[in-house]
Amino acid sequence: MATQDEALGALDEGYRRFREPIAGLDDGAYSEPWLGTWNLSECLAHMAGWYREMTSAIERVGRGERPAPEGVDYSDADAWNRTFAPNAVPGRAALDDWDAAYRAYRAAAAALPGSLYGEDPQKGRPLIGNRLLDGAGVHHFDEHQPELEHWLKSRT
Repeated sequence: MATQDEALGALDEGYRRFREPIAGLDDGAYSEPWLGTWNLSECLAHMAGWYREMTSAIERVGRGERPAPEGVDYSDADAWNRTFAPNAVPGRAALDDWDAAYRAYRAAAAALPGSLYGEDPQKGRPLIGNRLLDGAGVHHFDEHQPELEHWLKSRT
């Protein structure tokens, strides 16, 4: 299982691969649907929404609390996604918002103690630091990268 440095490295690599091909797009490209009914602004708002939620979760874990506040359930991703996409800002401002959310998410993850990364030997599963970076971060890039690349190729 990944150490903190390895997990952050994988996160940064996913971010770079996802961001690099969209960095030069003009404002108009952000309103083109390509992810179901979502456009690039909505996709970025969806990802930024998860970064913000998980930034708070990471901060709670750092204080010794459980990741989700009492009464909050992150297991229904579709319900959460419906709350994030409507927050999309138009054009390249969506990329700026996404970048800011990512930086806060990454900073929170870097601030966690390294002991919260790796594998739980009793449970045989990743520790909380890895789990909080995987779903909203590394997995998110892996999930949407092929669709992004397909859309970008279709634009040429």
